[in-house]
Amino acid sequence: MTKPPKIEKFDLQPGRIIGGTYEVESFLGGGYEGEVYKVTEFRTGVPRTAKLYYPHRNENDSDAMNFARKLEMLRDCSIVIQYHHVETLRIKRHAVTCLISEYVDGIILSKYIASHPGKRMPPYKALSLIYALVVGLEEIHWKNEYHGDIHSENILIRPQGIFFDVKLVDFYNLGRSNKERRKEDIKDTITLLHEAVGGNKWYAKAPQEIKDICRGLRRDLILERFPTVRHLREHLETF
Repeated sequence: MTKPPKIEKFDLQPGRIIGGTYEVESFLGGGYEGEVYKVTEFRTGVPRTAKLYYPHRNENDSDAMNFARKLEMLRDCSIVIQYHHVETLRIKRHAVTCLISEYVDGIILSKYIASHPGKRMPPYKALSLIYALVVGLEEIHWKNEYHGDIHSENILIRPQGIFFDVKLVDFYNLGRSNKERRKEDIKDTITLLHEAVGGNKWYAKAPQEIKDICRGLRRDLILERFPTVRHLREHLETF
């Protein structure tokens, strides 16, 4: 069997036509699996997001298809970006799988946190953000699924007054869903709260309400207090 070509970078430039249907607008980001671009659909002028997979990271299309199926299964969850369809593109003379999904205009959370004085959000603001994430994550867990990679580079936000519209940029495939993987989502979400209020540098000065949730980032103490995402959501609703 021929091995998939090893492509480490697509480097698509604005104005490039892909699939005969989309024009590249800008590069949005990249990672282990591939690269993500903002594109415009010719016939409608509607912006979309195109995720292109490096062929050697996506053997037999397994990663791309798992991601597409998960997005489709979770399409009615409020924090999940809407999947549209899959394309096969010819790039650098090779077939490349591309997933087309809705384009969400927003700010990557890590950049939003860094924009605050001292690179830390006020506690009330951080709690509001985490609450929005937790409400959406509970919908995912209710469907017996998990995210697997919650961190500040994987979340897109749109501030709306003191509230936040939150979208998960990506999912990580660790295999079948189980309680331990859902518990890891809870731990990662609380780690995100810790980061949002300034991380280790500012944790000692954080309000007790924050410390009662973060619990020194000890996984055992966190999951003892919040064994499910519902418990965390209900706790946040007491503020």
